[in-house]
Amino acid sequence: MGLFSKMAKAAAVVAGFAVVNSFAVSVNNPIMYVDSPDPSIVRVDDAYYMVTTTMHFAPGVPVFKSTDLAQWRTVGYAYQTLTNNDQQNLNGGKDAYGKGSWASSIRYHKGFFYVLTPSYTTGKTHLYKTADVESGQWSEVQLPFYHDPSLFFDDDGTVWVFYGSGDQISYVQLNDDASGVKAGGRSGKLGGVSVNQATGKSGYIVQQEGSHMEKVNGEYYLFTISWPNGSCRTEVVYRSKNLLSGYTGRVFLSDNGVAQGGIFDTPDGKWYALLFRDSGPVGRMSHLVPMEWKDGWPVPTSGSKAPSTIDLPESPLPGYGMVTSDDFESGELALEWQFNHNPDNKNWSLSANPGYFRITTGRTDSRVVNAKNTLTQRSFGPKSSGRTLVDGKGMKDGDMAGLVALQDDKGFVALAKENGNYKVVMYTGNKDGERQAASQALSDSKVYLRIDFDLPIDRGTAYFYYSTDGNTWTKIGSDVKLNYDLHMFVGVRWGLFNMATKQAGGYADFDWFKVGTDVNDEIYLDGAGSEPVPQTPFCAAGENCPANAIPGKIEAENFDVPGKGKDGSSYYDGDSENHGDSDYRKGTGVDLYKKATGVIVGYNSEGDWLEYTVNVKEAGDYTMFAAVAAAGNTSSFKLSLDGKDITEEIAVPAASSGEENYDDYNKVKANVKLPEGEHVLRFTVVGSWLDIDYFTFVKGANATDPDPIVGLAKGVLHNVQGVQSYSVYGLNGKFVGRVEASNSFDVRSKVNSLVKENGVYVVKSLTTGTTLRLSVTK
Repeated sequence: MGLFSKMAKAAAVVAGFAVVNSFAVSVNNPIMYVDSPDPSIVRVDDAYYMVTTTMHFAPGVPVFKSTDLAQWRTVGYAYQTLTNNDQQNLNGGKDAYGKGSWASSIRYHKGFFYVLTPSYTTGKTHLYKTADVESGQWSEVQLPFYHDPSLFFDDDGTVWVFYGSGDQISYVQLNDDASGVKAGGRSGKLGGVSVNQATGKSGYIVQQEGSHMEKVNGEYYLFTISWPNGSCRTEVVYRSKNLLSGYTGRVFLSDNGVAQGGIFDTPDGKWYALLFRDSGPVGRMSHLVPMEWKDGWPVPTSGSKAPSTIDLPESPLPGYGMVTSDDFESGELALEWQFNHNPDNKNWSLSANPGYFRITTGRTDSRVVNAKNTLTQRSFGPKSSGRTLVDGKGMKDGDMAGLVALQDDKGFVALAKENGNYKVVMYTGNKDGERQAASQALSDSKVYLRIDFDLPIDRGTAYFYYSTDGNTWTKIGSDVKLNYDLHMFVGVRWGLFNMATKQAGGYADFDWFKVGTDVNDEIYLDGAGSEPVPQTPFCAAGENCPANAIPGKIEAENFDVPGKGKDGSSYYDGDSENHGDSDYRKGTGVDLYKKATGVIVGYNSEGDWLEYTVNVKEAGDYTMFAAVAAAGNTSSFKLSLDGKDITEEIAVPAASSGEENYDDYNKVKANVKLPEGEHVLRFTVVGSWLDIDYFTFVKGANATDPDPIVGLAKGVLHNVQGVQSYSVYGLNGKFVGRVEASNSFDVRSKVNSLVKENGVYVVKSLTTGTTLRLSVTK
């Protein structure tokens, strides 16, 4: 069992109340802050199935399932072994880094799932088929190599592959049962598909690739990507009433490189595009883009921008459903694990020492990237931490076993054995080699190892630690600046490895792997080794503090302690830097500041959230007052209970001086209805930037603030209960702006000054939720 026993886990039971809006949770884009490139998606009834690229890893082409587009889980793989050649087996100095299987296409047709994936390792395109995507066997057909292919079943029973790169896109017809290329079938170039015509450009970094063919309302839509010179990766769409000819094209989306993917609908008629963005060392991350149909063309509802947030029924799982802690107590590895290349199955085991993952070396190697049976999981952002406990009593001299940050610019921390003694070592390296950066002698064959990732979009750093007791961590070696390189072509991963440098046959036992947002967090997905543990109320004085009482005051800095598992997250701070200056609750990543009246939560940007376990004494109407500060007129937040919004967006007034001053606090309020009992209250920032000190809940609607004026640092809390903020929309739903007014006459005057054109406008109070229509004549 290792130096300490496995922790007992208890399932979380979360109380809820009536759902009034099935799309009630604001979710950040990318919806998966994790490497999920080249996504392809298909809906079957009320479930969505997605595949993404995993290159050289095995098993390959993971299939993810969701019923709400937010919570995804790995349910299987299209193949266990792509091929048994020297490249995929890491033999003879060869490897499959950056190759393996590339952009895949998933389809569902007449009771069968199909996954089509090309491979630059085999020089073939592999077509996999199963009737049971979660537990069935997959059959395989090998086709000629087709770059970035899209499998397509037409209504007339014909089957096609669309593929290729350059100005045009090619097609080939398959047998009607998709068993191979059809003898005498049609092939050629799609008529009218010209990226130069669609983009109006002639010079490109990438001219065109990434085909996705769809059919909607009897018309054909081909989606591709292009990267014009001086622009970003761009999603292009072509449209025709005929499958093979007559296409015209236009740009679907050109914003910040969000591109490549397909479109799909929901059971209730909503439409989305699922696209990805190159995002630096974390990898290529998937974005959801809501869309609609105008004059027969798909158009993003957010206009020319990929939205930073979208509304979905649920929040993402911790680690986005793609990583999990594992105690290695099962007879099988959790589906979230992949080997770096094909495993050498005779040299890894979960049964040789039950409760441990054992790697035995079968040969000597000089570099960690050549070591067989390295077991990997994705990293995730913006911050994440992975830890393990390794026992090296079975190691031979020259062996190193540990935890690697696996990418071209890499580092690892490991237990090493030399002349019969043990030490912990840290190495850095790139695709050309590795070198030792630090070493520390140990008195035992066991050591705890840890790698933390800081992964803001487009950059990243890895930090390395060891511990002899699992509680006190010592930093070792050098920080590694991570880089996304086309050689490996994947996001950085944790990897458990054992490498022999002098003689084969030694073994290392890994007791567990724990992963979370920080060193105190453990994500356990259902079925991955342990039951989840719920988040709990924070207690500054000790353990077992009760939930925050309502009515009463809630200090913003006393957000819940994270749990371990599906319902474990209790906060999210999208900024990788911790800008706080308080010693209060160090290590959370949340920006906590010490001010005159105590600790506040600062530097809150769009999408950040905090959760509080609350106990509502009596169901009914309440008035919520919040002490907040903002530097401009774009700041706002909202509150939800058990995942369902209980307020509209609440605007935060700017400093009274009109200048940037986060010490100049205001009070805002909202009427809310609360159910009795224990619940989880979430505070979510909608508009940047703002600081928050506390919330107060008072029984009754439109109640009096019991604490209207509180001195803070350089300013005073301003009671603005008489002034309300209003959002102004056109009749088409487009947001126009915000105004602040104290009465209806003032509202009309402010709206008249705000808008630029004649028309009828919808005006909604952010305080009471009241909506009215105003006719404006300029």
